[in-house]
Amino acid sequence: MDRKERTVFVTILINGLLILFKFWLSAASGSLALRSSAIHSLADLAIGVFVLIGLFLSRSNLAAAAQHGARAVENWVALLVSVAIFYVGLDIVGEVLAGDPPDLRNLGPITLASLVTVVVAYVIARYKLYVGRQTDSPALIASGYHSQVDIYASIVVVAGLGGAALGLENLDTAAAAIVVVMIFLSGFEIAAAAITALRRREQLHVEAEDAHGHLHSRGWLRIYAPIASLALIALYFLTGIYTVQPGEVAVVRRFGKVIEEAGPGMHYRWPSPIETVDVVALDLVRRIETGPLQMLTGDENLISVRASVQFSVGDASAFVLNVSAPDDLVLQAGVGALRQSVGEDAVDAVLTVDKTAIQEKAVKATQASLDRNAAGIRVVGVQLLESAPPPEVADAFRDVASAREDRNTFVNEALAYRNEVLPTARGDADTARQAARAYAAEKLATSAGDAANFESRRQAYAAAPDITRQRLYLEAVEKSLAGAKKFVMDPTIIPQSTDLWITQPGKPQLLPPMQ
Repeated sequence: MDRKERTVFVTILINGLLILFKFWLSAASGSLALRSSAIHSLADLAIGVFVLIGLFLSRSNLAAAAQHGARAVENWVALLVSVAIFYVGLDIVGEVLAGDPPDLRNLGPITLASLVTVVVAYVIARYKLYVGRQTDSPALIASGYHSQVDIYASIVVVAGLGGAALGLENLDTAAAAIVVVMIFLSGFEIAAAAITALRRREQLHVEAEDAHGHLHSRGWLRIYAPIASLALIALYFLTGIYTVQPGEVAVVRRFGKVIEEAGPGMHYRWPSPIETVDVVALDLVRRIETGPLQMLTGDENLISVRASVQFSVGDASAFVLNVSAPDDLVLQAGVGALRQSVGEDAVDAVLTVDKTAIQEKAVKATQASLDRNAAGIRVVGVQLLESAPPPEVADAFRDVASAREDRNTFVNEALAYRNEVLPTARGDADTARQAARAYAAEKLATSAGDAANFESRRQAYAAAPDITRQRLYLEAVEKSLAGAKKFVMDPTIIPQSTDLWITQPGKPQLLPPMQ
């Protein structure tokens, strides 16, 4: 390699390291402008590669080989590289037009580190110009002037990052838009040179002497500035286009005041900072969880509670204007409402049967708190994920719960025994009651019969006392001497001798026997 080739080769290596450094800074900060600058440096590296190839082919021994098709391959590769540069540039344009706020971070140290990219781009450009003038190389001098564009791109990026670090986050997107214009111009330069070389069947001259002289005489700003200005103005107005998906509402603000809410579809607004738009998903149910929280119950017991809160956006305008950290706001309101609800119930209710009632009360209290702050948030539900006593008193709670279960078991057993004995006792009582009533009825009937019998005998005795007395006598004898043989004698008979009368068993007989 001669001095010119070594210079281009060294600058290609430095440029490669610079590109990797810019991509790393972009990943660490989320800056779109830094990523655009890295891609612009990639285009500059591609130009450097083509310059190096041109220097090689300018040698006599390589020029012969170029005549056998090497030039055509180089030109086609250059054309493909330009297409790739346009594609990456369009991807960045899409992100710029999307209007999504960049997720920027670490802006302070990244801005300071980005100053290194300005210094490195300046060193590369000055090195190419110095060696180009020393060796009288038009291509190297033109490449040096082209590398100066990378200095301006790096300065724009640093300015955008500095503005974002001061709170103007849109400056990063604006810087990315400016760098994208430079990327398109670099891609256009490579594509134009490649098409010209293919059409004329000659060597690729990305940084030709004529082009350098043209650029040097007019200055790159005199050519690029009008085009870049028009492109920037067009991009600025295109940033006013935005789309709203189904289930979303766009809140449009003009200088901070809400002027309308747009539904699903494509819309246009004045670009920032005149008007801004915030797209809010109304049908998105968000969910946050609390960690384990120590809460005091109504009977002054300490329990550990973990819960989740589901919410969605009810009023998009109020949500955009009054809420900056919705998760934190809902979490604080939910925890406060949950503490209030738990504090109104006893520990047994919280741990067992009243969870549903506590959740409903927490939903109402959370919604009331958010409404007082005009948050535009609708609470969908509060769910107790865990409620348990603290670990220090968990054993005591388990003993109490076990004793309570034993008490319930004993009560249930007693109720079962009562249900078994009471029907039997009631049956026996009814049986005894019915027997007593039957006995009383029997005795009353017997007494009535005896009284009637006595009355009939009395009447009979009054009518015929002797006969009745004799009959009663015989009945009494019959009853008192039951089973014994009895003899009825005529009182007029005076026994003077002893007669033995033998009766025949089984039939009544008259004694003394009739003669």
